[in-house]
Amino acid sequence: MKYPQDTVQYNLDGQAAMSAQEYQYNYDRAVEKLTSIVRGDVLLPGDAAYEVERKVWNGRFDFHPAAIVRCVDAEDVRIAVNFAREQGMTLSVRSGGHSIAGHSSNNNGLVIDLSNLKTITIDPVNHTARLGPGLTWGEVANTLQPFGLAMTAGDVASVGVGGLLLGGGIGWMVRAYGLSIDRLRSVELVTADGQLLRASADEHPELFWGLRGGGGNFGIATAFEVDLHPGGTILGGAIFYEAAEAEHILKEYARLAAAAPDELSTEAIIALAPPAPFIPPDKQGTPIVGILLCYTGDLSAGERVVAPLRQIATPIADLIAPMPYPNIFALTEIGEVTGLQHHGRSQFFETFSDEMLHTLVETTQSVMSPETMISLRVLGGAMSRVAPDATAFAHRDKQGMVLITHFAPLSVDASSLAARTQQIFQALMPYANGVYVGFVADEGEQRVCDIYPPAIYDRLVALKNQYDPTNLFGLNQNIKSSVPAILAA
Repeated sequence: MKYPQDTVQYNLDGQAAMSAQEYQYNYDRAVEKLTSIVRGDVLLPGDAAYEVERKVWNGRFDFHPAAIVRCVDAEDVRIAVNFAREQGMTLSVRSGGHSIAGHSSNNNGLVIDLSNLKTITIDPVNHTARLGPGLTWGEVANTLQPFGLAMTAGDVASVGVGGLLLGGGIGWMVRAYGLSIDRLRSVELVTADGQLLRASADEHPELFWGLRGGGGNFGIATAFEVDLHPGGTILGGAIFYEAAEAEHILKEYARLAAAAPDELSTEAIIALAPPAPFIPPDKQGTPIVGILLCYTGDLSAGERVVAPLRQIATPIADLIAPMPYPNIFALTEIGEVTGLQHHGRSQFFETFSDEMLHTLVETTQSVMSPETMISLRVLGGAMSRVAPDATAFAHRDKQGMVLITHFAPLSVDASSLAARTQQIFQALMPYANGVYVGFVADEGEQRVCDIYPPAIYDRLVALKNQYDPTNLFGLNQNIKSSVPAILAA
């Protein structure tokens, strides 16, 4: 197998320290050793499973890593981290593989695949659980449902626990129970030097602060301990309107959703109506506004709270009903499809002003196509009542968020999809303030500063200096170490 770096290493005096042939020999021996000591699988190019396992959710990225390690426990992760560091390899970490930026894989480096770390242990008395990072949020929801419990998390069932729980976690119950990171009690992780640490309010508290919103910059999480909350039956679903009155509908939506009690979390979408049985045939393929919602609490009270959202205009379909919480993931099944190309940009907003909503509707209508999906989410509630410096998540005061996406099969022209996404994004820039780390593509260093304001960024740099000074964990929305390279090595 070809050595992944395919370079010759040099001493400080410029003399070759080791030939390419020597590197190749040493690398091959290291791979043999790695394969012999991990309990999971090491997949290499040419292996039967490699071609399947190298694929990621966002079909824009067609990477060919030098090796994929499918870990089965924390010790496998530790061994794989040591291997990547010692071999000087680019390192990607994959939980659910939903990175919109493609960070779940790479070319010619190592992928640490956590998808087999699916252990879940539930304490139904104390309402806590221990979650493996390879679980998906659909698996978590289905496992907790018989206990009448849940964990506020993302919108799509196939999203992995590991990535979302380090980035923030804005989902179906965000106004009722806050961000997913607000439910964290502890994180177990492997650091860049191969240590296995536990971070909590009492152990490595500054690291625990940074892990809650700082993403994968400081290590690879191997287990999470979380506080659960009531789940059971919710009032959920969606209501769809024709988009002819989109601006009026969205203004009313923003007003009603912001004034609603915390038990109601919502999301509005603009798209073309799908060819679904609940959409009248003459409306399929036409622009619609959908309001997706989750009310957790007394169902009769929920019906009263939700009623105004069902009366903004004349609906073309109303799917709102009591349901087990896991059933709400059916609304976002399209997000589970692997291999489509996704071109997404996201922004936070202080508020959804009338001017901003007018600009959004006008620009979206000018680029609308079957690939367009615009999501508006009214925030606030429990998420906003956590102190702004309690975690590394920096935008608790923001009242709104927009995700602009164009997604399609690989046969559709990528430049057109990217251009239409960018056109809406640029139109909204005058009203935006910040961005959610989980929805950032590969957008450059300045965009990382939009995720983390200066005071938070400086604290994260200090953590990076301590736990990953050589930036082994660099494929993420990256916090760069300030330690000089010669000292960090």
